Amino acid sequence: MRQRNALWPALVLLLGLFLTLVGAPGALAADGPGKVYVVRIDNGQVIDAGLAQFVDRVFEQAGADPDAVAIAVVLDTPGGYVDSAARIKDRLLAPPNQLKTIAYVENAAISAGALIATAAEYLYMHPGSVIGAAEPRTLATGETADYKSLSVVVNYFTSAAIARNRDPDVARAFVDKDHPIPGQTDVLLTLPYQQAVEIGYANGIAESLNDAIQQAGIAEFQLVEPGWTFSEQVGRFLTTPWVAILLLVAGVIAFGIEFMQPGLTGPAAVGVICLVLFFLGNTLVGTAGWVEIALAISGLVLMAVELFTPGFGIFGLAGIAAFGAAIFLAAPSAGLAWRYLMWTTIASAFVLFALIRAVSKRGLGKVLTLSDTARDWSAQAEDRSRLVGREGVSLTVLRPAGTAVFDDKRLDVVSEGEFISAGVPVRIIRVEGTRIVVRAIGK
Repeated sequence: MRQRNALWPALVLLLGLFLTLVGAPGALAADGPGKVYVVRIDNGQVIDAGLAQFVDRVFEQAGADPDAVAIAVVLDTPGGYVDSAARIKDRLLAPPNQLKTIAYVENAAISAGALIATAAEYLYMHPGSVIGAAEPRTLATGETADYKSLSVVVNYFTSAAIARNRDPDVARAFVDKDHPIPGQTDVLLTLPYQQAVEIGYANGIAESLNDAIQQAGIAEFQLVEPGWTFSEQVGRFLTTPWVAILLLVAGVIAFGIEFMQPGLTGPAAVGVICLVLFFLGNTLVGTAGWVEIALAISGLVLMAVELFTPGFGIFGLAGIAAFGAAIFLAAPSAGLAWRYLMWTTIASAFVLFALIRAVSKRGLGKVLTLSDTARDWSAQAEDRSRLVGREGVSLTVLRPAGTAVFDDKRLDVVSEGEFISAGVPVRIIRVEGTRIVVRAIGK
């Protein structure tokens, strides 16, 4: 019995050793290098709707990868559109599977880039890099945005800073020059890399992206840089503001030519292609859907109905409203929407002017206008001297002016000054220009 009891510790030790050896491969696999997905917003890239759509896909791809441990964003950007940066900010604040998010400012995170950097869990600065200068400006004039727009951007920055335990006063100073931080020397706050680290806004200084990832607590890792798909590249190109404006203007003018010259298939085809490309681009970047496309088609149909079946402007106004709403809703941001509508209005005014000119030269317009010039033309007065001696009857009392009838023709006449009752026979004694003088017969 004593020998059997002595064997129990040895059996337990052997069992523990066996379980350790069996579990060792799994432990090594778990501690192996994880994947860090990288999004590059560098080389002066502008933050736009196409980029936001690309970032959405990268986050979804990383969330579906069991080996993913972090998502890193490399920043060297002058900024871009606030709405697009806000989409990326929301992704960074709520990453899938609690993945770490790392922002590495390679050179500059200006304007909307500063918002993205602020929203990351870890923020590292390359020597010589800067962050800040995020005052929102209007697209049309480049002037500082109104207080309402400024307030929205301030809240984007401060809420992201609070969520990441960064100083919200610093985040606000990036946006609002009226709320500087102590010691601020610039009108609008821009932090160099040393100061960003000293005040605790950035987590540290990193010589490279790999250095930043290691400082974030990931010792072994594998970088994964997803590429842009063809559809993402097409969507980003088509939503470039100058391309989108060109498509809208060309589409409106093409349809105007088709309305002025019915039967031509070329202009109509060009108009359809331009508008399809405009809405396709916005659909690919995620800012347009079936609602916007349906509104655009309805607007064009209503305007065509107004052109060929006049409805006192009701169909035309409804069509313009529907088409304008489609453009506004499809645009990546409100600022771009107003810019699109402005250029579309200018193109429409040009088409309307040309249409009026064309209509005035044919159809009803041609009937209602003179085909020959009226230069050197003057009205010819009727020669009434031949009426002298003709007899008739006064139709009204002549005092001295009145009306008389001569061979069933009424004429305005005047007596020599005497009173002549109605129904009295009269004779024309002289004509002085347009003045016909009569006298009662028998006098």
